[in-house]
Amino acid sequence: MSGAWDHAVAAAGLGFALGIAPGPVQVLILSETAKGGFARGLRVMLGANGSLFVIVAALAVGFSAAAPGPALLRILRVAGGLFLIYVAMDELRALRHEARTRTERALPPSRLGPTARGIVAVVANPGAWVFFATTASTVVAQATAQGGRAAGLLLAVAMTVGVSAADLLSTLVGTGGHLLFGARGLHLIRVGLAIVLLVLGAAFVVQGARG
Repeated sequence: MSGAWDHAVAAAGLGFALGIAPGPVQVLILSETAKGGFARGLRVMLGANGSLFVIVAALAVGFSAAAPGPALLRILRVAGGLFLIYVAMDELRALRHEARTRTERALPPSRLGPTARGIVAVVANPGAWVFFATTASTVVAQATAQGGRAAGLLLAVAMTVGVSAADLLSTLVGTGGHLLFGARGLHLIRVGLAIVLLVLGAAFVVQGARG
């Protein structure tokens, strides 16, 4: 059983590293909390982290063989890259609107709510699927080989906890961003993350198109 806990601790650390890396979930959390407070950030986390748990748990109970192959990964890169570009452009649009109106609550709501956007940020993220198909599949296979499905499910929980801890930091930064960095500082952080997403999205589209 100690082996299962060792895998769980490692998975929590891996999840934290995954969650702290700049990505669509972080941009969404910062954007939603800046516009609607802590609760909106939690809703993004619920969608994103719930999706991650379901996928990793599916790997643990025997769906590792269903990991996307090279052809599907190319499609996911193009589709996910386009989604990242959409998220980045939507965020830049929101920032431009806020700068013009000097109020963050006057922006018309997005077609997708925070929870739905969190789900799509994982499901349509090609980087996430590459992670599921490689690193996640490997660590889940190692855990289940030693401790069975229970160990694999424990790993899924631990990884989700690690990601959630990192995302919670983003939620707190977004909620208290005005106090920590001031309105201009938070604005610049959001612009920087949106630009990172735009570049990543374009890179994924190019990679997927080239095969």
